[in-house]
Amino acid sequence: MSKPLFLAVSAFVVVTSPCAFGQPDPKFDMGKQEDVKDIKDVVWTAKGEAGLVASTGNSQTTTITAGANVTRKDKDNKFDGVLTGTFARATTRIATDANGDGTIGADELTKATATSAENAAAKLRYDRYLSELDSLYIAALGAIDRPAGKQFQGGGQVGYSRSLYKSTDHQALAELGYDLSYLRLTAGDSTTIHSLRAFVGYKGKIKAETALEASLEGLFNANTLRFGERKASPFQDTRMNAMIGVTTSLSSKLSLSASFTAKLDNFPAPLAKIGDLPFAPGFVPIADKLDTVTKVSLIIKFL
Repeated sequence: MSKPLFLAVSAFVVVTSPCAFGQPDPKFDMGKQEDVKDIKDVVWTAKGEAGLVASTGNSQTTTITAGANVTRKDKDNKFDGVLTGTFARATTRIATDANGDGTIGADELTKATATSAENAAAKLRYDRYLSELDSLYIAALGAIDRPAGKQFQGGGQVGYSRSLYKSTDHQALAELGYDLSYLRLTAGDSTTIHSLRAFVGYKGKIKAETALEASLEGLFNANTLRFGERKASPFQDTRMNAMIGVTTSLSSKLSLSASFTAKLDNFPAPLAKIGDLPFAPGFVPIADKLDTVTKVSLIIKFL
C-alpha cells in the first residue's frame, strides 16, 4: 500500500525583524515512552522538503528554503535530527535626487541588491526513556544567522524531560536543563553563554478534525556577556522561543494549517557593516530583539 503523499500547494509567510538565534523552531513529539514501547527492532524514518521562488525582469527576487528530518527509534531510545535553512535576496530600484532639483534624472535611478534572509540551523537530539513519564535528553545544535549579526552559534543541551498530563486527546510535557552556546559575531569577538533551559509544550485536539500545538522555551544566561561596550549581567540575556499552530481537516483530502512563531533575544548582537562603507565612529547598531514568522498552508492529500 502506498504511503500518503502530501503537497503544500499554497503558503503565505511573513518574516519581520531578523534577530534571534536561528535554531530549529521549538517543538516536540508527543507520546514519550509510548513512542517506543511497541517497537521490537530499530525503526528509521526520514523526510525532506525544499522550495524555490525566483523572478527576473521588473521584479528580481530569489528565495530558497530547505528542510530535512530523520528519526531513529528502538525500545528505550529515540534519536532525532533536524536541518532547516532559508536564503532570500532581492534587487530593487532606488531613486535619489542627488542634485536637489526635485526630479529624478537618468543618472539618479539605480538598483540595489540586498540579502534579507540567510540562516541555517541543525539539531541532533537523543532521548533515553526511563519510564512512561520520565526521560533524559542530550542535544547538539548549530546555526548561522548573518542578518542578525551572528556568524555562527553552536553548542549543546542536557536535561530532564517529564510528561505532565496525558489523555486520549491532550498531552503536555515539561523539560528542565542546561544550555551551552558558543557565539561568533559578524562584528565583534566570540563569546560563550551558559544558560538554564526551561520548556513546556502541549499537543491536543480541539475537535475531532482540528489539532492544536503550542510550546514555549526559555534560555536564561548564568554568566555575564559583553558585546563591545554593552554588557548583560546574569539573567539579562533572556531568549524566548514560542510557537502555536493549528491544523484542521476541511475534507478527507484537504487540510488547512496555520502557525505563528516568535523568537525574542533580549541582548541582540551588533550588526556587521551594511554595504561597502563602515559605520561612523561611536555608532554601533544592533539587531532587533524580536523575530516573528506567520505561515498558512493549504495541504492536499493525493494518495
